[in-house]
Amino acid sequence: MILLNDSEVGRLIDLDLAIASARAAFVAHAAGAQAGRIDLRSAAPHGGGLVLAGMSDGAISVKTNLHAFDDAGLRSADSLLVLWDQAACAPRALLGTRGFNDHRTAAGFAAAVSLLAPQAVESLAIFGAGKIAPWALRYCARVRPPRRILVVGGGSDRAAVLCARARDWPECEGARIEHADAREAAKADVIVTITTASAPIFSGAHVRPGAVVILGGANRPDAREADDALVSGARIFTDDQAICESRAGDLAIPLASGALPRANLAGMLGSLAAPSHDPTRPTIFKSMGIALQDLLLARAIVTRAEQETVGTVWSHRP
Repeated sequence: MILLNDSEVGRLIDLDLAIASARAAFVAHAAGAQAGRIDLRSAAPHGGGLVLAGMSDGAISVKTNLHAFDDAGLRSADSLLVLWDQAACAPRALLGTRGFNDHRTAAGFAAAVSLLAPQAVESLAIFGAGKIAPWALRYCARVRPPRRILVVGGGSDRAAVLCARARDWPECEGARIEHADAREAAKADVIVTITTASAPIFSGAHVRPGAVVILGGANRPDAREADDALVSGARIFTDDQAICESRAGDLAIPLASGALPRANLAGMLGSLAAPSHDPTRPTIFKSMGIALQDLLLARAIVTRAEQETVGTVWSHRP
């Protein structure tokens, strides 16, 4: 078994590899590849965990994400993934996945943008300036290079820092990058939300027909980033239909109230046979994250590690 720490995993990932893995993961998931999800919550200590397990083509991955808050409300978190060879009944690799998770998630956003957005994109808006936001920006700009990038952050300082960093990234070369308010950003061609908000963060009335909205935050039944005005008139794809309907407030809340017609639910992204842009109304992709994203990206990274002799070889057997 190969041990890969967070730094080694980060060196082995590139954007195109991660996007290709995400696209393949959505297709495999929609086709019925086996996957499981366990959400854990605790009051003492305050925090919880998420376990994602997937199986495809003779490989199994099991990833555990943990987080906890101390008495001062400060959050700590960590994540590990075990990749198994199913036929050999042997672990192939153990990966540190803190940084991996950012790549995996952002690559899924980019895969959706590549399938749903028009070929030419004038503007890209990012709502959120936290840990995943830089990668969400880079990955989405990779597949649809915009002329203008708008960043909406919880504080103008964080948004300004992200804008400054983005000016040095090759994916953003030539783009005008600036901090914006929610109303202006909601008019972008591609909108990506990756916030910790519990209530809608912009008015759906400002979103243009043909815009693509990636909803990447609010992954709880009682939280949402999009309002009724947006979801009621949008075409909506998901990474996992059942999980998004039951555990994602962006869909669960308006479905329960009747504000979201079931006819708007277009199915899982992986069921699309070809790119599909609708210029007449907004298109939403709701992301909760699926185990096949972890599995396929981890397998690609481990294959590269074996080829390049990266990592530490270790055996749990005497």
